[in-house]
Amino acid sequence: MAQPCLEPVCASELADEGVRAELLQRTARAMHPHCWLVVGDAHSQWRECVTTLRSHGLLDQMPWALWLRERLARAAIQDAAWEEGAVEILDEDDGNALSHRIASLCKRLRSPHGPFTQLRRVRFAHEAMRSTLNHIPAPIFIKDVEGRYLECNQAFLEYLGLPREKVIAHTVYDVAPPMLAKVYDQADRRLLEDGTRQIYDTQVRWADGALRDVTFYKSVVRDQSGSLLGQAGAIFDITEKKRLENTLRVLSETDPLTGILNRRSFMEQATLRLEERRVRGETVTLILFDLDHLKLLNDARGHAFGDTVLRELSGLIAAHLRPGDLFARIGGDEFAILLDGVTDGCAVARRLPQLVAAKTFAPAHGGQRCTISVGGVTTIPTNVDVDQMLIHADQALYEAKNKGRNLGIARNLSCE
Repeated sequence: MAQPCLEPVCASELADEGVRAELLQRTARAMHPHCWLVVGDAHSQWRECVTTLRSHGLLDQMPWALWLRERLARAAIQDAAWEEGAVEILDEDDGNALSHRIASLCKRLRSPHGPFTQLRRVRFAHEAMRSTLNHIPAPIFIKDVEGRYLECNQAFLEYLGLPREKVIAHTVYDVAPPMLAKVYDQADRRLLEDGTRQIYDTQVRWADGALRDVTFYKSVVRDQSGSLLGQAGAIFDITEKKRLENTLRVLSETDPLTGILNRRSFMEQATLRLEERRVRGETVTLILFDLDHLKLLNDARGHAFGDTVLRELSGLIAAHLRPGDLFARIGGDEFAILLDGVTDGCAVARRLPQLVAAKTFAPAHGGQRCTISVGGVTTIPTNVDVDQMLIHADQALYEAKNKGRNLGIARNLSCE
């Protein structure tokens, strides 16, 4: 085996970017035992050198030993040097034993279980892991306990649209908008406190600036003794899944012709709304109306024309309702409205026929004047449910039809 080589280096040399690049290439090519010999004093110079070596990846493949230029300095800094990972500390106090200590260090470097071989093995495993992760399409990341990114794959960088140097050793506050970064940070803290696994949905700003819906899968990372080292996680983009779910939800809840709620969705939401108002003792109004003589209109001008009228009719009524009111098509030409918190809902029911009668429908197809018949019921829903309110409103609706149509009749159950 080739003789181990000790590479002297000091902080002043590492200040030069060209020198750092050359050293990095040499360590990457090194196939024989090498060891940095950090030259420093008892102050902070040696630590600055080690920090620079580590931050530029120069300690990934080569261990380091410390050469102190001051006599009697070892006692003051040896604990700190061991803590930073030094494999040996040398100074002039070693005297005649210096050559023996260097020979001993070289022997350890040559050993198949020595620090050089161990670093090469770790480096190989690290490169193999990085290469594997880079072939995985899902963004993957590793953070330390302080929330700094230690590693990530290429998909993670591409997802954020950031270069590697803008991610590694940085936190979420450096790579994400403040509001999103706060969400991630809080989730990270909960994960580290729980010490287990975590799955949650949130959003991530994509490389093009758009917000994407994602699911985070994360777990803590521990060493062999069980001490917490940080966390590892993966991001799965669920934007298209969310979009599809929303589309299916809209399709299941809305009437395909008019775009307003369908009967099933209206009944579900109205039931919940009545329960809330029952607890609070608040008034609700349920209104039913249908288009007068729709069959005659379809026979005279065709079903497509009738559909146009129904769409425009629903748009007209919807434009005069509040965002919190429920509006649904519950039959062919029958519509239902649940007015939330309106004390004079009966007056609304009586005004709707006037609103519709003043409108010309389908003007692009020759135009058509239409009328509606309306039945409404207002009450504090103490002892009635949606079905019972529909029955009362339907009775009022048929009363309006029997009295000549184009009319609104409403009842206040609380006064009966």
